Amino acid sequence: MRDMLETPFEAKLRLDRAVIAPQIVPGPEGPGLVFRGAVIHDSQAPSAEARRWVAAALPRGGRPGAGPEGRPAVALVFGLGLGWHLRALKELFPETALRVFEPDRSLTDVYEKYNVLAQGQEPEIFFNFDEFEAMVGREAVHGEGGRPIALTTPGYKRLWPHEAERFERRMAMEISRREVIDKTRALTCSSFMNNLALNAGLAARLPDVMLLRGRLPRRAAFVVGAGPSLARNGRLLAQVGDRGVIICASAALKPLLALGVSPHVIVTLESSDTSAYLRLTDAEKAVLGPDALLAAASSSHPAHFEVPDLRRSLFHLNGGEAQLLGQGLFLPQGGNAGTAAFSLAYFWGLSPLVLVGQDQAYEGTLLHAPGVMDNVVELDRGTVVTVPAVGGGETETNTSLLASVNWYVEAAKAIWRKPMPPALINATASGAALQGFAEKSLEDVLLGLPAAPKLDLGEMLSGLPKPSVQELRGDIKQMSGLLSQLKRLLHSDVRRCLAEMVNVSQASAFLAQILAPALASGRKDLILKNLIWADGLLLRMLSSL
Repeated sequence: MRDMLETPFEAKLRLDRAVIAPQIVPGPEGPGLVFRGAVIHDSQAPSAEARRWVAAALPRGGRPGAGPEGRPAVALVFGLGLGWHLRALKELFPETALRVFEPDRSLTDVYEKYNVLAQGQEPEIFFNFDEFEAMVGREAVHGEGGRPIALTTPGYKRLWPHEAERFERRMAMEISRREVIDKTRALTCSSFMNNLALNAGLAARLPDVMLLRGRLPRRAAFVVGAGPSLARNGRLLAQVGDRGVIICASAALKPLLALGVSPHVIVTLESSDTSAYLRLTDAEKAVLGPDALLAAASSSHPAHFEVPDLRRSLFHLNGGEAQLLGQGLFLPQGGNAGTAAFSLAYFWGLSPLVLVGQDQAYEGTLLHAPGVMDNVVELDRGTVVTVPAVGGGETETNTSLLASVNWYVEAAKAIWRKPMPPALINATASGAALQGFAEKSLEDVLLGLPAAPKLDLGEMLSGLPKPSVQELRGDIKQMSGLLSQLKRLLHSDVRRCLAEMVNVSQASAFLAQILAPALASGRKDLILKNLIWADGLLLRMLSSL
């Protein structure tokens, strides 16, 4: 009777709602799904269809990359559907965590009613893309495990083309960042640890710059990189005087001195010997200020601590070495001296934080300012990508620099969530735009700087506490004794040895750092190899004290 009485408008509305509502289509394997006219899952063979999607999402070779047997730590998925593609992921990678961005919250009802995943395999679901991106940074980019995998379902892509394009673009960038991080770890991890062993004794002799946190009067920080645009506006930094602190990456030191500018702090963290950046000619020494401070990572190459003409200090890159050799403070950074300089300025409480020469992009074929040692024309442009540029338009960068761009964007997001954040300004004359940083000319920044009293960093550093050699020796010998016990236990009971390794890792951040490979492997031969290496590392540290 109701249908006979409804108006033409009501009938059309009822039909429209029927078309818009998710439609479950029974099939021989299980349900298919149609939504708004788009097929989300084929009702005839949804399982095989989903396996094809997953296979297409894998990199060439069929495995995501680093990690146990190539297992990705996390799968990043656009769209829930009924979960067929999630089940296919779990069949291939049972231990992989599922993280799903769902653009239409209403579809969760049909997913929860019909999903084909086994109990205990439920994904974490996000409806806010900013929150999803924050999770990706934590888990996929900086987390443990292998290269993440990203998957966009075709039906969702037809229904939400703009959202899907954004998802795919952002996930490709984040996976690229992870690849750069993995490559850097593989190339430098052992070098960093060997350097740390050789440098351990310096912790008792050199000040830790991280301990200046909260001690500096608030003033501007000019964080200088060695990008090609430094030649265009870097000379203006000579006007900073006592109104700010110039903190530069070591590669930017010689270009700055050539422009008549002396930085207050030079930052280096490279595991290879780049001390040539710091060894100066007589002409360069004449420009260098008498109080210029070198801040070098405790795990950087020992040659950095041997250069003359610079007051020396150190900082730690990881919590383990910071706990053992310092006061527990370490410097988060993006894997290069420029990002470390920015983190140091933020950690010190300076404001505004002004980027100069941080192009993170090509200028023609150049990546560096004139005067950077070994500055060569970039010939390999196979990894070139296009990104938004300072001042509008687009510019070219590569995947390695793109990782730094994304690091700055992520850092800006984290900083803006803090109470009373510092102003973030990109005064780089050209290069890649950095979301979260206001673009402003260096001239305008300098015009607005207030006067400030002279800052003597050297005097402030001289009064900072340092660990004693005796304390360090005692701590390292105690850890060496624990490793000896673990080696004995390994021969009799591998499982108990692993359990005890977990216990000592929870008690000591440094042991957790050096025993991580053994805990990840679980194999007796690899555990023994790691324990022997770790013990040798501790013995070399004792020798350096």
